[in-house]
Amino acid sequence: MASKKVLLFGLGFFQRRLLKMLADERPCVVVDINGDLVERVTNEYSNVTGIEGEASSIVIWKKINLEDISHIVSSLQDFDVVLEICRIARQVYNLQIPIVLMLYKNDRREELEQFDVKVINPILIASESVLNIIQKNYARPNNIGLGNGEIVEVIIRRRSHIVDRKMRFLAPSRWKVAAVYRNASFIVPDGDFKLQIGDRVVLVGEPKVVENIVNILMIGKPEFPLQYGQSFAVLTGGLVERDSVEINYFFNNTKAKKYLWYDTEHHKVTDTKEIEIIQKAGCEFGGTLKNFRSAAYLHDVGTLAVSGSAGFGLFNRKLKYYFKKTHHPILICRGRMPYNEVLVLLNGSIPERLIETGAEVAAHFGVPCRCIYVVPPGALKTNQDTYDMESRKNFVRDYENLTRTKIPLLILEGNPVHKVLSEVDDKLNNLLIVSANSKDSISFLNPHTSFLIASRTNNSVLVLPDEDSND
Repeated sequence: MASKKVLLFGLGFFQRRLLKMLADERPCVVVDINGDLVERVTNEYSNVTGIEGEASSIVIWKKINLEDISHIVSSLQDFDVVLEICRIARQVYNLQIPIVLMLYKNDRREELEQFDVKVINPILIASESVLNIIQKNYARPNNIGLGNGEIVEVIIRRRSHIVDRKMRFLAPSRWKVAAVYRNASFIVPDGDFKLQIGDRVVLVGEPKVVENIVNILMIGKPEFPLQYGQSFAVLTGGLVERDSVEINYFFNNTKAKKYLWYDTEHHKVTDTKEIEIIQKAGCEFGGTLKNFRSAAYLHDVGTLAVSGSAGFGLFNRKLKYYFKKTHHPILICRGRMPYNEVLVLLNGSIPERLIETGAEVAAHFGVPCRCIYVVPPGALKTNQDTYDMESRKNFVRDYENLTRTKIPLLILEGNPVHKVLSEVDDKLNNLLIVSANSKDSISFLNPHTSFLIASRTNNSVLVLPDEDSND
Protein backbone atom coordinates (compact mmCIF):
# COMPACT_ATOMS: atom_id res chain seq x y z
CA MET A 1 0.00 0.00 0.00
CA ALA A 2 1.34 3.42 -0.97
CA SER A 3 2.17 5.80 1.87
CA LYS A 4 -0.19 8.64 2.52
CA LYS A 5 1.08 12.13 1.79
CA VAL A 6 2.23 14.99 4.00
CA LEU A 7 0.58 18.33 3.22
CA LEU A 8 2.95 21.28 3.70
CA PHE A 9 1.84 24.92 3.67
CA GLY A 10 4.62 27.39 2.96
CA LEU A 11 8.08 26.93 1.48
CA GLY A 12 10.19 29.01 3.82
CA PHE A 13 13.69 28.04 4.94
CA PHE A 14 12.66 25.49 7.59
CA GLN A 15 9.96 24.00 5.42
CA ARG A 16 12.35 23.51 2.49
CA ARG A 17 14.84 21.79 4.80
CA LEU A 18 12.05 19.59 6.14
CA LEU A 19 10.92 18.78 2.60
CA LYS A 20 14.45 17.74 1.67
CA MET A 21 14.47 15.18 4.50
CA LEU A 22 10.89 14.04 3.93
CA ALA A 23 10.93 13.69 0.17
CA ASP A 24 13.01 10.50 0.14
CA GLU A 25 10.69 8.81 2.63
CA ARG A 26 7.18 10.13 2.03
CA PRO A 27 5.23 11.67 -0.86
CA CYS A 28 4.35 15.30 -0.18
CA VAL A 29 1.96 18.00 -1.35
CA VAL A 30 3.22 21.59 -1.03
CA VAL A 31 1.16 24.79 -1.19
CA ASP A 32 2.74 28.25 -1.54
CA ILE A 33 1.82 31.57 -3.17
CA ASN A 34 5.28 31.74 -4.79
CA GLY A 35 4.86 29.84 -8.06
CA ASP A 36 8.60 29.81 -8.78
CA LEU A 37 9.32 28.04 -5.48
CA VAL A 38 6.55 25.52 -6.10
CA GLU A 39 7.91 24.76 -9.57
CA ARG A 40 11.47 24.45 -8.26
CA VAL A 41 10.68 21.86 -5.57
CA THR A 42 8.39 19.81 -7.82
CA ASN A 43 11.17 19.63 -10.41
CA GLU A 44 13.73 18.69 -7.74
CA TYR A 45 11.73 15.93 -6.02
CA SER A 46 9.88 13.30 -8.03
CA ASN A 47 7.33 12.47 -5.33
CA VAL A 48 6.37 16.08 -4.50
CA THR A 49 3.19 17.61 -5.92
CA GLY A 50 2.91 21.41 -5.90
CA ILE A 51 -0.04 23.80 -5.80
CA GLU A 52 0.33 27.56 -6.22
CA GLY A 53 -2.12 29.57 -4.14
CA GLU A 54 -3.32 30.86 -0.75
CA ALA A 55 -3.37 28.33 2.07
CA SER A 56 -6.53 29.92 3.50
CA SER A 57 -8.46 29.62 0.21
CA ILE A 58 -11.16 26.96 0.15
CA VAL A 59 -10.65 26.79 -3.64
CA ILE A 60 -7.08 25.58 -3.08
CA TRP A 61 -8.22 23.00 -0.52
CA LYS A 62 -10.67 21.56 -3.07
CA LYS A 63 -7.70 20.75 -5.33
CA ILE A 64 -6.22 18.45 -2.66
CA ASN A 65 -7.24 14.81 -2.23
CA LEU A 66 -7.59 15.04 1.55
CA GLU A 67 -8.33 11.34 1.94
CA ASP A 68 -4.75 10.77 0.82
CA ILE A 69 -3.23 13.10 3.49
CA SER A 70 -1.77 11.77 6.77
CA HIS A 71 -0.28 14.96 8.27
CA ILE A 72 -0.54 18.74 7.83
CA VAL A 73 2.52 20.91 8.46
CA SER A 74 2.56 24.71 8.23
CA SER A 75 5.51 27.09 8.44
CA LEU A 76 3.43 30.21 7.67
CA GLN A 77 3.78 33.09 10.14
CA ASP A 78 0.59 35.02 9.36
CA PHE A 79 -1.45 33.92 12.37
CA ASP A 80 -4.83 34.64 10.78
CA VAL A 81 -3.92 32.39 7.85
CA VAL A 82 -2.70 29.68 10.23
CA LEU A 83 -5.95 29.94 12.18
CA GLU A 84 -7.93 29.54 8.96
CA ILE A 85 -5.91 26.45 7.99
CA CYS A 86 -6.84 24.87 11.32
CA ARG A 87 -10.49 25.89 10.99
CA ILE A 88 -10.84 24.48 7.48
CA ALA A 89 -9.10 21.22 8.40
CA ARG A 90 -11.01 20.59 11.62
CA GLN A 91 -14.41 22.22 11.08
CA VAL A 92 -14.99 22.26 7.31
CA TYR A 93 -13.48 18.88 6.41
CA ASN A 94 -13.53 17.34 9.90
CA LEU A 95 -9.99 16.02 9.50
CA GLN A 96 -8.65 14.23 12.59
CA ILE A 97 -5.08 13.92 11.34
CA PRO A 98 -2.10 15.53 13.14
CA ILE A 99 -1.50 19.24 12.44
CA VAL A 100 1.95 20.67 13.15
CA LEU A 101 2.53 24.44 13.17
CA MET A 102 5.95 26.11 13.15
CA LEU A 103 5.45 29.52 14.79
CA TYR A 104 8.03 31.99 16.06
CA LYS A 105 5.68 34.00 18.31
CA ASN A 106 3.72 32.80 21.34
CA ASP A 107 1.02 35.48 21.39
CA ARG A 108 -2.53 34.33 20.55
CA ARG A 109 -1.44 30.74 21.12
CA GLU A 110 -4.56 30.09 23.20
CA GLU A 111 -6.73 30.55 20.07
CA LEU A 112 -5.27 27.33 18.67
CA GLU A 113 -6.18 25.15 21.65
CA GLN A 114 -9.64 24.32 20.27
CA PHE A 115 -8.08 22.73 17.18
CA ASP A 116 -5.81 20.17 18.90
CA VAL A 117 -2.59 21.09 17.10
CA LYS A 118 1.11 20.73 17.89
CA VAL A 119 2.99 24.06 17.91
CA ILE A 120 6.77 24.13 17.49
CA ASN A 121 9.00 27.18 17.84
CA PRO A 122 12.13 26.51 15.70
CA ILE A 123 14.05 29.38 17.30
CA LEU A 124 13.31 28.08 20.80
CA ILE A 125 14.39 24.57 19.83
CA ALA A 126 17.66 25.87 18.39
CA SER A 127 18.30 28.05 21.46
CA GLU A 128 17.67 25.21 23.87
CA SER A 129 19.93 22.89 21.89
CA VAL A 130 22.74 25.42 22.37
CA LEU A 131 21.90 25.78 26.08
CA ASN A 132 21.94 22.01 26.50
CA ILE A 133 25.49 21.99 25.15
CA ILE A 134 26.65 24.92 27.30
CA GLN A 135 24.81 23.88 30.49
CA LYS A 136 25.96 20.29 30.63
CA ASN A 137 24.21 19.58 33.95
CA TYR A 138 20.77 20.60 32.69
CA ALA A 139 18.79 19.70 29.55
CA ARG A 140 15.24 20.24 28.34
CA PRO A 141 14.06 17.80 25.64
CA ASN A 142 12.74 19.68 22.62
CA ASN A 143 11.03 16.88 20.72
CA ILE A 144 8.70 15.33 23.32
CA GLY A 145 5.89 16.61 25.52
CA LEU A 146 4.60 20.15 25.30
CA GLY A 147 8.07 21.69 25.12
CA ASN A 148 7.26 24.13 27.93
CA GLY A 149 9.84 22.83 30.39
CA GLU A 150 7.56 20.26 31.99
CA ILE A 151 10.22 17.58 31.30
CA VAL A 152 13.88 18.16 32.17
CA GLU A 153 17.00 16.13 32.71
CA VAL A 154 19.49 17.20 35.36
CA ILE A 155 22.79 15.69 36.46
CA ILE A 156 23.21 15.44 40.24
CA ARG A 157 26.19 17.48 41.35
CA ARG A 158 28.45 16.86 44.33
CA ARG A 159 27.11 19.78 46.33
CA SER A 160 23.45 18.78 46.01
CA HIS A 161 21.92 18.16 49.44
CA ILE A 162 19.76 15.24 48.25
CA VAL A 163 22.64 12.88 47.43
CA ASP A 164 22.19 9.50 49.19
CA ARG A 165 18.68 10.41 50.35
CA LYS A 166 15.78 8.00 49.91
CA MET A 167 13.28 9.11 47.30
CA ARG A 168 10.43 9.05 49.82
CA PHE A 169 12.04 11.96 51.64
CA LEU A 170 11.77 14.23 48.60
CA ALA A 171 7.95 14.43 49.07
CA PRO A 172 7.37 15.96 45.63
CA SER A 173 4.55 18.42 45.08
CA ARG A 174 3.44 19.08 41.48
CA TRP A 175 6.56 17.28 40.19
CA LYS A 176 7.98 13.74 40.13
CA VAL A 177 11.23 11.90 39.45
CA ALA A 178 10.23 9.87 36.41
CA ALA A 179 13.49 8.04 35.70
CA VAL A 180 17.17 7.85 36.57
CA TYR A 181 20.09 6.91 34.31
CA ARG A 182 23.09 5.44 36.16
CA ASN A 183 26.10 3.71 34.61
CA ALA A 184 24.30 3.16 31.31
CA SER A 185 21.32 1.64 33.15
CA PHE A 186 17.72 2.88 33.09
CA ILE A 187 16.01 2.93 36.51
CA VAL A 188 12.44 3.69 37.55
CA PRO A 189 13.01 4.75 41.18
CA ASP A 190 10.91 3.54 44.10
CA GLY A 191 10.60 5.06 47.57
CA ASP A 192 13.82 3.46 48.86
CA PHE A 193 15.94 4.46 45.86
CA LYS A 194 18.82 6.84 46.65
CA LEU A 195 20.26 9.35 44.21
CA GLN A 196 24.01 9.43 43.72
CA ILE A 197 26.53 11.88 42.32
CA GLY A 198 26.55 11.70 38.53
CA ASP A 199 23.00 10.36 38.18
CA ARG A 200 21.03 11.73 35.24
CA VAL A 201 17.57 12.41 36.64
CA VAL A 202 14.45 12.99 34.53
CA LEU A 203 11.95 15.29 36.26
CA VAL A 204 8.36 15.91 35.16
CA GLY A 205 5.82 18.39 36.48
CA GLU A 206 4.54 21.93 36.22
CA PRO A 207 7.23 23.89 34.34
CA LYS A 208 7.89 26.61 36.93
CA VAL A 209 7.93 24.11 39.77
CA VAL A 210 10.30 21.81 37.86
CA GLU A 211 12.62 24.75 37.20
CA ASN A 212 12.79 25.49 40.93
CA ILE A 213 13.40 21.84 41.77
CA VAL A 214 16.28 21.79 39.28
CA ASN A 215 17.82 24.71 41.17
CA ILE A 216 17.50 22.77 44.42
CA LEU A 217 19.11 19.68 42.90
CA MET A 218 21.96 21.65 41.34
CA ILE A 219 22.56 24.24 44.03
CA GLY A 220 21.26 22.61 47.21
CA LYS A 221 19.75 25.69 48.84
CA PRO A 222 16.50 25.85 50.87
CA GLU A 223 13.86 27.08 48.45
CA PHE A 224 10.52 27.21 50.33
CA PRO A 225 7.94 28.10 49.06
CA LEU A 226 9.15 27.74 45.46
CA GLN A 227 8.23 24.05 45.35
CA TYR A 228 4.60 25.24 45.52
CA GLY A 229 4.88 28.46 43.49
CA GLN A 230 6.87 31.68 43.18
CA SER A 231 4.43 34.27 44.53
CA PHE A 232 3.32 35.12 48.06
CA ALA A 233 -0.35 36.12 48.15
CA VAL A 234 -2.26 38.05 50.80
CA LEU A 235 -6.03 37.64 50.99
CA THR A 236 -7.78 40.71 52.34
CA GLY A 237 -10.51 40.70 54.93
CA GLY A 238 -9.87 41.83 58.51
CA LEU A 239 -6.17 42.62 58.09
CA VAL A 240 -4.71 44.65 60.94
CA GLU A 241 -1.37 46.41 61.30
CA ARG A 242 0.45 43.55 63.00
CA ASP A 243 -0.67 41.15 60.24
CA SER A 244 1.04 43.24 57.58
CA VAL A 245 4.23 43.38 59.67
CA GLU A 246 4.31 39.59 60.01
CA ILE A 247 3.42 39.00 56.37
CA ASN A 248 6.26 41.29 55.30
CA TYR A 249 8.59 39.51 57.73
CA PHE A 250 7.62 36.09 56.35
CA PHE A 251 7.93 37.16 52.71
CA ASN A 252 11.34 38.79 53.19
CA ASN A 253 12.77 35.70 54.91
CA THR A 254 11.66 33.13 52.34
CA LYS A 255 12.42 32.64 48.65
CA ALA A 256 9.10 33.91 47.28
CA LYS A 257 9.63 36.12 44.22
CA LYS A 258 6.48 38.28 44.20
CA TYR A 259 4.29 39.83 46.88
CA LEU A 260 0.64 40.22 45.85
CA TRP A 261 -2.72 40.90 47.46
CA TYR A 262 -6.18 39.88 46.31
CA ASP A 263 -9.76 40.60 47.20
CA THR A 264 -12.78 38.56 46.11
CA GLU A 265 -16.05 39.34 44.40
CA HIS A 266 -17.75 38.64 47.72
CA HIS A 267 -15.37 40.82 49.73
CA LYS A 268 -13.95 43.79 47.85
CA VAL A 269 -11.72 46.02 49.92
CA THR A 270 -13.47 49.25 50.84
CA ASP A 271 -11.99 49.78 54.30
CA THR A 272 -9.52 52.65 53.83
CA LYS A 273 -7.55 51.48 56.88
CA GLU A 274 -7.05 48.02 55.36
CA ILE A 275 -6.02 49.53 52.02
CA GLU A 276 -3.50 51.69 53.85
CA ILE A 277 -2.10 48.62 55.64
CA ILE A 278 -1.77 46.75 52.34
CA GLN A 279 -0.03 49.62 50.58
CA LYS A 280 2.30 50.16 53.51
CA ALA A 281 3.37 46.51 53.32
CA GLY A 282 4.45 47.02 49.69
CA CYS A 283 2.04 44.50 48.10
CA GLU A 284 1.10 44.65 44.44
CA PHE A 285 -2.59 44.22 43.58
CA GLY A 286 -3.07 40.77 42.05
CA GLY A 287 -6.74 41.17 41.14
CA THR A 288 -10.27 40.36 42.22
CA LEU A 289 -10.96 36.64 42.47
CA LYS A 290 -14.14 34.73 41.74
CA ASN A 291 -13.27 32.38 44.57
CA PHE A 292 -10.53 31.68 47.07
CA ARG A 293 -9.02 28.67 45.33
CA SER A 294 -8.33 30.52 42.09
CA ALA A 295 -5.66 32.62 43.85
CA ALA A 296 -3.36 29.62 43.82
CA TYR A 297 -3.39 29.46 40.02
CA LEU A 298 -2.84 33.16 39.33
CA HIS A 299 0.72 34.50 39.14
CA ASP A 300 2.04 31.07 40.24
CA VAL A 301 1.03 31.63 43.85
CA GLY A 302 2.78 29.29 46.30
CA THR A 303 1.74 30.53 49.74
CA LEU A 304 -1.45 32.26 50.85
CA ALA A 305 -1.54 34.55 53.89
CA VAL A 306 -4.69 35.41 55.84
CA SER A 307 -5.40 37.30 59.04
CA GLY A 308 -5.79 35.23 62.19
CA SER A 309 -6.91 38.27 64.14
CA ALA A 310 -10.51 38.25 62.94
CA GLY A 311 -11.87 36.18 65.81
CA PHE A 312 -11.66 32.60 64.53
CA GLY A 313 -14.06 30.59 66.70
CA LEU A 314 -14.30 26.85 67.30
CA PHE A 315 -15.85 26.12 63.90
CA ASN A 316 -15.43 29.52 62.37
CA ARG A 317 -16.85 29.43 58.87
CA LYS A 318 -14.06 31.55 57.41
CA LEU A 319 -11.20 29.39 58.67
CA LYS A 320 -13.04 26.23 57.64
CA TYR A 321 -13.41 27.69 54.15
CA TYR A 322 -9.64 28.25 53.95
CA PHE A 323 -8.95 24.67 55.05
CA LYS A 324 -11.34 23.22 52.48
CA LYS A 325 -10.54 25.34 49.44
CA THR A 326 -6.80 25.31 48.94
CA HIS A 327 -4.05 22.87 48.03
CA HIS A 328 -1.27 25.32 48.93
CA PRO A 329 0.36 26.37 52.21
CA ILE A 330 -1.65 28.91 54.23
CA LEU A 331 -0.03 31.31 56.71
CA ILE A 332 -2.50 32.29 59.45
CA CYS A 333 -1.04 35.49 60.88
CA ARG A 334 -1.34 36.53 64.50
CA GLY A 335 1.54 38.97 64.62
CA ARG A 336 3.75 36.69 66.74
CA MET A 337 7.14 37.63 65.38
CA PRO A 338 10.08 37.58 65.09
CA TYR A 339 9.81 33.83 65.46
CA ASN A 340 11.80 32.19 68.25
CA GLU A 341 11.19 28.61 67.14
CA VAL A 342 9.42 26.52 64.51
CA LEU A 343 7.24 23.77 66.00
CA VAL A 344 6.10 20.97 63.67
CA LEU A 345 3.11 18.77 64.53
CA LEU A 346 3.71 15.32 63.02
CA ASN A 347 0.13 14.09 63.47
CA GLY A 348 -0.42 14.03 59.71
CA SER A 349 -0.20 11.36 57.02
CA ILE A 350 2.98 12.75 55.43
CA PRO A 351 5.43 13.34 58.31
CA GLU A 352 8.48 13.42 56.03
CA ARG A 353 7.13 16.50 54.22
CA LEU A 354 6.34 18.20 57.52
CA ILE A 355 9.82 17.53 58.89
CA GLU A 356 11.59 18.69 55.74
CA THR A 357 9.52 21.85 55.33
CA GLY A 358 9.73 22.69 59.02
CA ALA A 359 13.52 22.41 59.00
CA GLU A 360 13.72 24.47 55.82
CA VAL A 361 11.45 27.25 57.15
CA ALA A 362 13.41 27.32 60.41
CA ALA A 363 16.64 27.68 58.42
CA HIS A 364 15.17 30.65 56.53
CA PHE A 365 14.45 32.45 59.82
CA GLY A 366 17.62 31.31 61.57
CA VAL A 367 15.74 29.64 64.46
CA PRO A 368 15.65 26.07 65.82
CA CYS A 369 13.10 23.50 64.68
CA ARG A 370 11.33 21.07 67.00
CA CYS A 371 8.79 18.32 66.29
CA ILE A 372 5.80 17.20 68.36
CA TYR A 373 3.84 13.97 68.06
CA VAL A 374 0.85 13.09 70.23
CA VAL A 375 -0.33 9.51 70.82
CA PRO A 376 -3.41 8.27 72.68
CA PRO A 377 -2.87 7.61 76.40
CA GLY A 378 -2.38 4.20 78.03
CA ALA A 379 -4.92 1.56 77.13
CA LEU A 380 -6.27 3.61 74.23
CA LYS A 381 -2.99 3.23 72.35
CA THR A 382 -3.20 0.62 69.59
CA ASN A 383 -0.46 -1.30 67.77
CA GLN A 384 -0.95 1.07 64.83
CA ASP A 385 -0.40 4.07 67.13
CA THR A 386 2.85 2.53 68.35
CA TYR A 387 3.93 1.81 64.79
CA ASP A 388 3.15 5.40 63.71
CA MET A 389 5.09 6.76 66.67
CA GLU A 390 8.15 4.67 65.84
CA SER A 391 7.86 5.72 62.19
CA ARG A 392 8.00 9.39 63.23
CA LYS A 393 11.07 8.71 65.33
CA ASN A 394 12.73 7.03 62.37
CA PHE A 395 11.76 9.86 60.00
CA VAL A 396 13.30 12.44 62.32
CA ARG A 397 16.42 10.33 62.88
CA ASP A 398 16.88 9.76 59.14
CA TYR A 399 16.45 13.43 58.36
CA GLU A 400 18.98 14.39 61.05
CA ASN A 401 21.46 11.90 59.61
CA LEU A 402 20.92 12.99 56.02
CA THR A 403 21.10 16.72 56.64
CA ARG A 404 23.29 16.85 59.75
CA THR A 405 20.58 18.96 61.39
CA LYS A 406 19.47 18.47 65.01
CA ILE A 407 15.66 18.28 65.34
CA PRO A 408 14.34 17.36 68.82
CA LEU A 409 11.18 15.23 68.87
CA LEU A 410 8.75 15.54 71.78
CA ILE A 411 6.32 12.60 72.26
CA LEU A 412 3.19 13.47 74.24
CA GLU A 413 0.24 11.33 75.36
CA GLY A 414 -3.35 12.51 75.46
CA ASN A 415 -5.71 14.67 73.42
CA PRO A 416 -3.59 16.12 70.57
CA VAL A 417 -5.42 19.47 70.56
CA HIS A 418 -5.06 20.04 74.31
CA LYS A 419 -1.49 18.76 74.47
CA VAL A 420 -0.25 20.84 71.55
CA LEU A 421 -1.97 24.01 72.74
CA SER A 422 -0.53 23.64 76.25
CA GLU A 423 2.94 23.13 74.79
CA VAL A 424 2.76 25.87 72.17
CA ASP A 425 0.92 28.69 73.89
CA ASP A 426 3.33 28.73 76.82
CA LYS A 427 5.87 29.97 74.28
CA LEU A 428 4.62 32.92 72.24
CA ASN A 429 6.39 34.03 69.06
CA ASN A 430 6.56 30.49 67.74
CA LEU A 431 5.51 29.45 64.26
CA LEU A 432 3.44 26.27 64.40
CA ILE A 433 3.35 24.03 61.30
CA VAL A 434 0.42 21.63 60.85
CA SER A 435 -1.03 19.72 57.90
CA ALA A 436 -4.53 19.55 56.43
CA ASN A 437 -6.29 17.68 53.65
CA SER A 438 -9.05 19.58 51.85
CA LYS A 439 -11.01 16.33 51.52
CA ASP A 440 -11.24 15.84 55.30
CA SER A 441 -14.55 16.49 57.01
CA ILE A 442 -14.61 19.33 59.56
CA SER A 443 -17.63 19.16 61.86
CA PHE A 444 -18.71 18.64 65.46
CA LEU A 445 -18.95 14.89 64.84
CA ASN A 446 -15.59 14.79 63.03
CA PRO A 447 -13.10 16.86 65.05
CA HIS A 448 -10.20 18.01 62.88
CA THR A 449 -7.00 18.27 64.93
CA SER A 450 -5.17 20.80 62.76
CA PHE A 451 -8.27 22.94 62.33
CA LEU A 452 -8.98 23.05 66.07
CA ILE A 453 -5.36 23.90 66.89
CA ALA A 454 -5.18 26.61 64.22
CA SER A 455 -8.43 28.16 65.44
CA ARG A 456 -7.49 28.17 69.14
CA THR A 457 -3.77 28.89 69.32
CA ASN A 458 -2.41 32.38 69.99
CA ASN A 459 0.58 31.72 67.75
CA SER A 460 0.88 32.05 64.00
CA VAL A 461 0.26 28.86 62.02
CA LEU A 462 1.55 27.58 58.67
CA VAL A 463 -0.85 24.97 57.25
CA LEU A 464 0.74 22.60 54.72
CA PRO A 465 -1.32 20.62 52.18
CA ASP A 466 -1.59 16.97 53.12
CA GLU A 467 -2.83 15.78 49.71
CA ASP A 468 -2.42 12.46 47.92
CA SER A 469 -2.27 14.43 44.65
CA ASN A 470 0.87 16.15 45.86
CA ASP A 471 2.81 13.00 46.45
